[in-house]
Amino acid sequence: MPLKIENQITLKINFEKLQRHLEAVLEVIPPEHTRGLTKLVVVDQIQEPRLDAKQRAELPGLYHPRMPGSAPWLEVALLPLLPKDSFWKRISGRLSFKPNVTGVMLSLIGQHYHMTLGHGVKKSQYEQAVRAYVEKQFAEFNRRRGGWRAKLFRPFQPYLEKWAKALRKRYDQEARKKAKGAA
Repeated sequence: MPLKIENQITLKINFEKLQRHLEAVLEVIPPEHTRGLTKLVVVDQIQEPRLDAKQRAELPGLYHPRMPGSAPWLEVALLPLLPKDSFWKRISGRLSFKPNVTGVMLSLIGQHYHMTLGHGVKKSQYEQAVRAYVEKQFAEFNRRRGGWRAKLFRPFQPYLEKWAKALRKRYDQEARKKAKGAA
């Protein structure tokens, strides 16, 4: 059963375009990872009464686990993803809107997956497991749905990853040397 996407936003956003994007993200995710989820609600701001007001204002998404009498569902808030500060922050927020929505949605699905199907994950390891899940699914989404830039750089990606790994190793060695020198 596909995930039902509900619109509860009052912002001036083209919801049909956003819905197509959310459906494209759901196409990439294996169906067994969303098993049991009933709906994805897109709202302006999270309205969970158990959270304090500051946390509700900054929270971009909320996973509602299964409770007696209700199935698990996801809630994505758009206002925290669209900054209202300066002109440049508003522009950067608009430019990174779709990737931010994708990241929030993948993290919520990752929470659901690891809480219901991910056996062997301790409570202290949930955050790390969800981050790894988001990275993996984001890479798969970009691989499948990437535009001309992704197709252009795909042949170079193994070399770039190898170079990044070498730079990371060199940085860690330098940091160790500096730590030994300071001690």
